[in-house]
Amino acid sequence: MHRLLVCAYWAGVTVFSTWPAPLLAAPITSSAAPEQVVGREPRFAIGVEYIIPGFAEVYAKTGVRWAKAAAVGCTWGDIEPEPPTGGKHSYRWEVVDRTLLEYQRAGFQHFHIYVRCMNRWASSKPVEPIGGGSWLPKPEHMEDYKAFLRAFVQRYNPNHPDHVPGLLYPIDYWEIEAEWGTGFWKGTLEEYLELLKVAYPTVKQANPQAKVILIGFFLAGLFEGRPDPKEIPAALAAMPAQQRRITQQYLADVRRLLAHPDLFDVVEFHSLSDWSEISGMARFLRQTMQEHGYQKPIWVGDVNYTASPLMFWGIPVPPYTEKQKPAIQSTLDALARPWHPRHAEAIAWLRAEQARGLVKKTVLAMAEGLAGINLGNTTDWGLFGIAPRITGTVGFQGLVEAKGIPPKPGEPRPAYHALRLLVEKLGDFSEVKPLDLGRGVYAYKFTVQEHPLYVLWYDDGRRYLP
Repeated sequence: MHRLLVCAYWAGVTVFSTWPAPLLAAPITSSAAPEQVVGREPRFAIGVEYIIPGFAEVYAKTGVRWAKAAAVGCTWGDIEPEPPTGGKHSYRWEVVDRTLLEYQRAGFQHFHIYVRCMNRWASSKPVEPIGGGSWLPKPEHMEDYKAFLRAFVQRYNPNHPDHVPGLLYPIDYWEIEAEWGTGFWKGTLEEYLELLKVAYPTVKQANPQAKVILIGFFLAGLFEGRPDPKEIPAALAAMPAQQRRITQQYLADVRRLLAHPDLFDVVEFHSLSDWSEISGMARFLRQTMQEHGYQKPIWVGDVNYTASPLMFWGIPVPPYTEKQKPAIQSTLDALARPWHPRHAEAIAWLRAEQARGLVKKTVLAMAEGLAGINLGNTTDWGLFGIAPRITGTVGFQGLVEAKGIPPKPGEPRPAYHALRLLVEKLGDFSEVKPLDLGRGVYAYKFTVQEHPLYVLWYDDGRRYLP
């Protein structure tokens, strides 16, 4: 059998592959989705987030079969905006039904759902008019929360008689609340555990096959460039005092939440920073679970700042440095202003960085033995582009252009094509091993359909701007 040695420069990452010649015959520019191996699930799940109406078909063409829905539309207050009357609940399923069924019809088979208890009439404390946030429900409304959560899970369980008409696949992954420590959950840690003690058995009763995902962890500024949790003390010592106190408290919270493995099935962390944080965060979570005598699957989500945000609230995000702050501000201003003389240059740089980061984060997640990754964003979040020096690059992170109101898919961006190639080349890998090729070289040997495929890149630990 003839073999070809392939060397591809893909999104700033070099890929070497030894393949039988027929496997390389099909052009990678085909509009069809990459083929999936029938009969078994891949060992690593690749998903997109956050799904919105009208974009299912364009993302199905990437070959991705997992997706995550945003909390908007899946929050208790969105679905049950009025309290029950005479003990009868009235739920508004139209928005969530329409979106999830659109993606199922397009070929998506697996979903993560954020479920937030935020509900103005049931909240134990007032919900802020802008931004909101979840408080524990009032004691007299906890049964109403259970009824809502039970109805939600049953609606997407095909084995339940009340499931939504047209359901093609069960929805088995349910995340209780959104993100720890960033204002999405307003209550205390003890109150969140109280909510979990109600939510976990409720989900399981509604669908015994369902998995409960613990609230996501977001901890930027600690693990970038530090893959070994043993480096935590040195990293903390190098931080300004206030940041050190906040980070130490966050680590303590993570350890306390992970001390309750009977209340969740899956752990998730959010990677909103540099790609180099993946390994350290994954190993820290695994080490912490081991200290408590168990292991559970780990997902990485919110992978939507794939160039890293550059800056949050005026603070450069590592590995970017304070010395780079003027250049970062200039770059963000150019990104946000189409009339800026450097706008085209900044956009071209961002699109390249976005594609590189997407590939690197996914490869590292695969190499760390994680269960899966949710990549995004599906579209730009234009509102965040108004104040880029506060929000960083979040406003410009869509994998495709979006046009019109309501938005419709436009031209795919480089990161979209990188995602498609990622699924095509690595989506069905059976094994991955890191290779030691010297300082600064990230190298991995994948086995795909019994053939080796090598992915490698060089990193000098610095980050560069246009």
